[in-house]
Amino acid sequence: MEDIPPEELGKEIERLWAKVGSASAQAWEPFSPAAAVEPVTGREVAWETMALLKRQHRHETRYWAEVLEAKERAARGAQERLAFLELEVSRLREKTKSDESRFMVDGLDTHAKAEAALNALQEERARHERELNSLRALLEQTRERMSVEEARVRQERERWDKKEQQHLFELKDLQTLAARRESEVGQSGDKIRGLSDNLKEAKNALEKTLSELLRERQVREESETEREKALKKVDEVQKHFEELSKIWEEERAQWRELWDRERSTWETQRGEFSSWEDKLRKERETWLAEVKAKEQDQAVFSEQISRSLKESSEATSRMSSLMRELSARARGSFWAAAPAWTRWTALAAVVIAAAAFPMWRYRTTLHFKPIISQAVDLANPTSLADDGALLWIAEWNGKLLAFDPRRPDAPVRSVTTAPGGPYRPVAIAFGGGNLWALDAAQARIIRYKADQPDQVLSSRPSPGPAPTALAYDGRSLWSFDAANKALYRHDEDDGSYKSFALGQDVIATAMAWVDGKLWVVDVKTRQLLVFDFKEGRFEFRARYALGDSLIGVASARAVAAGGGRRLWALSGPTADRSGDALIEYGY
Repeated sequence: MEDIPPEELGKEIERLWAKVGSASAQAWEPFSPAAAVEPVTGREVAWETMALLKRQHRHETRYWAEVLEAKERAARGAQERLAFLELEVSRLREKTKSDESRFMVDGLDTHAKAEAALNALQEERARHERELNSLRALLEQTRERMSVEEARVRQERERWDKKEQQHLFELKDLQTLAARRESEVGQSGDKIRGLSDNLKEAKNALEKTLSELLRERQVREESETEREKALKKVDEVQKHFEELSKIWEEERAQWRELWDRERSTWETQRGEFSSWEDKLRKERETWLAEVKAKEQDQAVFSEQISRSLKESSEATSRMSSLMRELSARARGSFWAAAPAWTRWTALAAVVIAAAAFPMWRYRTTLHFKPIISQAVDLANPTSLADDGALLWIAEWNGKLLAFDPRRPDAPVRSVTTAPGGPYRPVAIAFGGGNLWALDAAQARIIRYKADQPDQVLSSRPSPGPAPTALAYDGRSLWSFDAANKALYRHDEDDGSYKSFALGQDVIATAMAWVDGKLWVVDVKTRQLLVFDFKEGRFEFRARYALGDSLIGVASARAVAAGGGRRLWALSGPTADRSGDALIEYGY
């Protein structure tokens, strides 16, 4: 049944009073012609009054039923909100447990790798010590053998020298004897034949002695040759020992460098793990405080709803009494005197003014809707970037993976970069024909060729000690430092930069410039923040929730006419998903 306007109610009451007055007049004027034509009795007026009261009663009954139904809907909404918050609390607890277990497994794995490397280094050192000891023993044995051989050769040489001197003495004696025999030939012809025989014997003995002397000289030359060969072998063994010692020192230096590098990496990861633990503990405390605050807000909200319902019921009763009072005085009020179209125009203006702000707020706010969610097999992703054709993902070990946005189920290209020294890319960005990478291990910014990401063009130190995010706006490169909480704009000369403040307590882990605005992924609030850059400073515009495990975002892309725009995001594991995923949002 439709509501009775106040002016209609006033007119109805006046009509009833007029009938009552006419009935009274007819009672005093029995001979009136009007009374004879249309007799009006008090019973009709009473019945019409009763009908009016019944209509008013039905109106008030329906109004209170609507109020009660609104209260029940508000109570159901509060219960649904409470159930949703309890589900969110359980999901956050499961996520916290999974993050703690994953961080613990990563730390234990790193510790095991470091211990394995240390054990391998100790085993290699022990093996080299054994080889060095064996080479030293072999050298000592060779030296002893050579000294014995040299002493034997020396004794042999002395013996042969003595024999040679003895043979020389015998040769002199034979020569003396031959001369004496020749002198005696002239003295006696009879002794010529005997002397000739003796001379022949002497010649034979001399030839025999000379042959023995030549043989002994040959043996001595062979001994000298063997001695030289032995000395040469000793020199070769000495050189081989020196080469092995040099190789051992080089390997030892390499192992020491590797150990220092692994130790530095392990110390860095241990520091990161400690910071993660502190961050996780702080986030857990913040989350518990938020949960308590939400519970208190829910209790306050329920109390406010109850109070509002009570106040609305009281206001309704007061309004009813006031309307009844105003209906009695409707003839002198401005609202009753005003035309109907004026009242309806004012009411329409109020309704339009009340609905205009929510409509404007809705039209100026972005509404993200997931379109594609593709799980990807990644080791430890850190950043996402778009080169205009492919989506690139950087991993903690320095590997770059490229995915086709039309089929992001598997990488179409894989590149491993090695700019020198420890390398841990935490952010990448494409711009100006270059690929920019942010190295957290050495706090530096590295520039690669966009079409050859494994070719290093330049490297420069980061302005801050803890760089975490990169973005390219079409002309300049921007970086964010978590320690200074500052945003830096780098010039093209690879040296100068200028710092800016965001004006918000933000720790950016990913950034992207979209339509002249800076989109920032804040690790503290786990939301996507939008900033305007005007007149050299940043102004906060809006914040959006795209998921608690957001790792990186890529530049938005326009689609066909009427299809809106698309935003690609890289999301980590969640309570409903154990691995990483590439998600395409439409807005």
